[in-house]
Parts: sequence; structure tokens; C-alpha cells
Amino acid sequence: MTVDNPHITLDELKRLTDEVPVMLACFDVSTQRCVYANSRYARLGGLTPEQAVGKTVTEIIGADAAARIQPMVDRVLREKVAVTYSRSLLTTQGAERWIEVSLIPSGTPEVDRTFVMISDISKHRHAEMENRKSSERLRKFMAASLEGVAFHVGGMITDVNPPLLKMLGYSSEDMVGHTTLEFVPLREHARVRQVLTSGEELSYESFARHKDGRVLPVEYSVRDFDWDGKKQRLIIVRDLSERRAAEERIRFLALHDSLTGLPNRAQLDERLNHLIGSAHKRDTQFAVFFIDLDQLKRVNDSLGHSFGDMLLSGVAERLLEFCEAAATPHGKPWLARLGGDEFVIVFPQGARVASEAFSRSLQATFQMPVDTIGRKIRVTASVGVATFPDDGDTPSQLLKNADAAMYLAKAAGRDTTRFFDQSIAIAADRALIIEDELDYALRNDEFELYYQPEVSADGKRIVGVEALIRWRHRTRGLLGPDEFIPIAEGLHLILPIGQWVLDTALVQVPLWRKLGWADARVSVNLSTNQFRAPGFTDSVLRSLSRLGLGGDCLE
Repeated sequence: MTVDNPHITLDELKRLTDEVPVMLACFDVSTQRCVYANSRYARLGGLTPEQAVGKTVTEIIGADAAARIQPMVDRVLREKVAVTYSRSLLTTQGAERWIEVSLIPSGTPEVDRTFVMISDISKHRHAEMENRKSSERLRKFMAASLEGVAFHVGGMITDVNPPLLKMLGYSSEDMVGHTTLEFVPLREHARVRQVLTSGEELSYESFARHKDGRVLPVEYSVRDFDWDGKKQRLIIVRDLSERRAAEERIRFLALHDSLTGLPNRAQLDERLNHLIGSAHKRDTQFAVFFIDLDQLKRVNDSLGHSFGDMLLSGVAERLLEFCEAAATPHGKPWLARLGGDEFVIVFPQGARVASEAFSRSLQATFQMPVDTIGRKIRVTASVGVATFPDDGDTPSQLLKNADAAMYLAKAAGRDTTRFFDQSIAIAADRALIIEDELDYALRNDEFELYYQPEVSADGKRIVGVEALIRWRHRTRGLLGPDEFIPIAEGLHLILPIGQWVLDTALVQVPLWRKLGWADARVSVNLSTNQFRAPGFTDSVLRSLSRLGLGGDCLE
């Protein structure tokens, strides 16, 4: 194949310049008139290329635009160098456009022509401005964010925000240009490397190293991010210190008594479960001391509950000091408060001799008064002891049996200690059975009254009778009051039982009088709970009134 004309023609060159996406023109320096313009340049003045030729810059683009570029033209002619600059202009529709103008000198030794090349860079400039605005918005967000923010490329930190600097105590110079691993504790390096290499977007809890050496619990949220045309990794760092502290506080409150700060029942159960598991493995014993203060209700009634709370706190401090001082190579006694006036000490030795010695020391701690805001109050305690495994192999069973032994100590006169034995268990089981059956007995007339005569001093006449209650149990036969009255008082059944005794005994008085005992009178034993009950006097008067009796017939 041969080429007849290897040279490009002027027409072809003109067509080419009209097609390129730039504005081209050439001006004669001496006349300052256009000698060539492509169609895009000519349209700046609303002209065709042919109309633009021979016109000055002012005639083509206007006086204002010409005056704006004249300094650059002067520089081209003076320094004989190409000059490039950019500027904005408004279209006829009022839209802003950006152009880049290159002025190129031509001719030697003197410049006789100047080429003008203008490119529309509006898209690039708008994109650049949007990117700048986006970057500025991001920087404002980073500055305003309450959480720490950092960017890194391949583990090298490129930017950080002020909250992160404040969180970790570093300056921007301390962090930018350094690796992320420098600000993570050594034990977390493997995890951070794994996240770096995996490229995953995820959130996870870890730790960060403060400048002062502290290790802070944090949550890292890692995301991919494009910024300034570069792919970076965005890390949001949340300080979990307050949340962890709140969680610890919640856990503390869940496991500790709010008044004394001692472990509570929930933590006591945890402790006992742990000790039981350990004791099973090692074949060892331990003892549970159930402590009930004897005088707290009297203090609350006379001095108020606030004073009682301060007294409880003082007792708790004393018991805590006692446990600290009683530590041995076998372990340290462990103190908890169940609530009210009840405390529990878990003694790490279960042998009877050791427990009895500990019990004597414990009772001795209550001999000295407790100083409570200037008042010295002596507090005694009734203490019950249960031993693992003989007296129970679950927390509830040990506490129940220690509690039962404590009630035995109260019944023995208080200010003493009793150890659990099976007779207590049998009595407690019997009491539970009686609790279940008392209400049935009342509803089904299983109670009976026996009358014991009261005779004069000379033994010659009956001056009255005392009504004595008995329970005709359907399987156990006749039961005396000692077997069920204390239980009835605890269940508040003593009020209806006492009313039944009063009414039944008074019914007999008219019958005896009819039989010839003119001054018949009956004595009835009533519980102190009945005397304290609202409306007690009215209930007695009603019982007498129903039978037409006076108060002289009732003692």
C-alpha cells in the first residue's frame, strides 16, 4: 500500500482542531488580532472561526475578560515563557464554569505570535471542590464526634481526631505516621494483626494503651473508607471504661448488701456452691454460722431505723475485723449479710473443736458495746451452726439448718450459740407438718377445751376454772399446746384460735350457773399477739354480750 500524500493538509488540521475538546486560537503580537480560532474558541464571542479572525481579544471575549488576562499576556511577552492559569466564568445561563488557560509564545528571537489553549475543567474543579467539601465535612465530623476516630493504610495511621487523642493522651504527632500496634497492649497484637490481614469489616472489644501506661477497655469498629481517592481503613474507637465500671457497679449491687457493702444472699449461695464442690473433691468440712442480733428491734423502736442502720453498719465492721483477725493457714472466715439483723459467717474448718473455739471468740466480740454516733449500744447475738457435710450438702439445706439451730439459741435465752443436730431437724419437720394441718384443724373442730379447777386456799370450794386447749389430731392423738401454739403464733393463726377458745369457754359459764354454780367464772390464756391486735377489747365485749355475761365471769 502506498501513500500518495503523506503530509496533513491545512483543511485536515482545521477539522482536527475543531474536534478536540479544547479552545484554540493564535494572535499576532504586533496587531493583537486573531489569525486563527477553532470553532470552540470562536463561540466564546458568539462567532464563527472565520468571523473571529482579524478581531482583537477584547472583541472576541469582552473587555472585562481581556483586562483579566492581560497581566498573563504581558508576562508571556516579557519572559518568553508559557503561562497557565485557571479561572471561573459565568455562562449566558448564569452557570459557573471553570477553564484552564495556557498562553504559549511563538517566534524567535522575538515573540511574534501567541497561542491560546483553553480547556473546560468544570467537571474536574467541581469534583475537586466536592471532594474538598467532603473532606472538610469528614474533618468536622471527626472533630465533633464523641468517639475516637483514626484512619490507617496497611496499619500505618494517616489521621486521628481530637477525641481519640484526648482518650489516649497522645498528640497528633505521637500517632500519625505510627503503626496501630504501637497503641495496643502486647497481648492484643495477634488479634489486631488478624483483623489487619483479613480486611474484614467488624466490631470487637479489645484494649488500647494510654500514654501513661494504663490499659483501657475499648470497642473497635473497623470499616473500609475511600478518602482523597485512596482506600483507607476507618477505625471508630469507643471507650468502654464507663460502661465496664457501670457493669461492675451493677454486679457489685447484685452481689452485695447496699447498707454494709458485705456480700449478700446471692453471693453467699455462689460461695457455698463453690465451697461444697471444693470440699467434695478434697473431702474436707466447713461450718456455717447463722447470726441473728437480739436487740435490733428494740433499738429501731426506741431510737429509729436510721440509728438502727448505723448500728448494723457498726456491727458489720466489727464482724469483718473479727473475720480478718481469725484468718489461719486453713483460710479466712467469710462474712455475708442476709438482710435485717441476720449475718452469716462461713468458717473454713468444720471440725467440732475448731468450730466451738471459733464460736466462743465470736460471742466474745459482742461483749463490748458498739459505738454509734456517740452512743454505746451493747448488742448480743443468737448463733446457730451447721456443718458440711453432716448437716447439709446444699446451700439452702445448710442455711436452713443453721437457722433452725439459731432459733434454738433464741429459745434458750439468747446471747448464746447452738449447734444443729437431728433432733432439731425432726422438730423442724414436725413443725412444718403442723403448719400445714393447723388451718384444717380449726375449720374441722379438732380443738377441744379441758377445764382445770381453781380451788380456794382452804381447798373447800371451787373459785373458777382455767380453760386449757388440746388438739385431737386425727392420726397423732391428743396434742398439748406446746406442740402447736408457738407455730400458730408464727402463722398468725393464733388470733382465730384464741377467739375460738374465748367463745367456747364462755359458752360453758351459763351452763354451770344453771347447774347451781352461781358465781361460775373461767380463766382463758391469750397470746400477746391477741392483746396487740386491733379491736381486741371490742371482740371480748362482743363475746360477753352475746351470752349476756358480765366481765366478772372472765379472767
